[in-house]
Amino acid sequence: MKTYIVTGTSRGLGAAMAEQLIHPEHHIICISRKKNKELCRKAKEKHTALFEIEADLTVHAQIPAVMETVFNQLPLPDLHSFFLINNAGMVHPVDFIEKASASDMAQNISLNLLAPMILTSEFIKRSAALKLEKRIMNISSGAARKPYEAWSSYCASKAGLDHFTRCTAEEQKQREDGVKCVSIAPGVIDTGMQNHIRGLEEGRFPEQSRFIRLKEEGKLYSASLAAEKLLEVLHSETFGQEVLMDIRNV
Repeated sequence: MKTYIVTGTSRGLGAAMAEQLIHPEHHIICISRKKNKELCRKAKEKHTALFEIEADLTVHAQIPAVMETVFNQLPLPDLHSFFLINNAGMVHPVDFIEKASASDMAQNISLNLLAPMILTSEFIKRSAALKLEKRIMNISSGAARKPYEAWSSYCASKAGLDHFTRCTAEEQKQREDGVKCVSIAPGVIDTGMQNHIRGLEEGRFPEQSRFIRLKEEGKLYSASLAAEKLLEVLHSETFGQEVLMDIRNV
């Protein structure tokens, strides 16, 4: 039995990954602000154990309790591999730094960086006694490696996630049963975030025309295709050999 924890499954990439993981031999635990009824329906159809936990991951004090609930759901002793996919994220605020509010910047860093840090910490700590394959995939962004005007919070949070993953991977490779870690940019995906960017008033985001052009030229990944590629990486025999990855180079 393989168990997957996936965050941000109410829509977009997270929902697509959770849907593709639905299989009778998989145990899926979804963490998001809202439940996804369609996922539950599809899991039931395919006789798959899928559990949803409603949680706001920017409320950091509740994350240990969320992970306690997760670990109480584990299908022991049938579990033979365990995965954490830190997908939940946000791009807001999209604005020049002097116009971004303190609360918006704090929320961005809270969800994009601090939440996966705490989830990773809880995952490693609570699974330490489990002698099985353990992997963490952090969903990063090309914005972690390239600066964008009006995306300073998003770029900074994803760059932080990349480096956090590198540090964690260094710690874990020293351990006999260490967790393999990867931070991967999923490419430009046609999700609600892209809709939001294309709909901003002119001048608010200098790169807006580029993303509009990518949409018009059909160069955006669908959430389904991106999910498929990411899960191929997650299950690859070489997972963890390269800590920072970009799906476009796979």
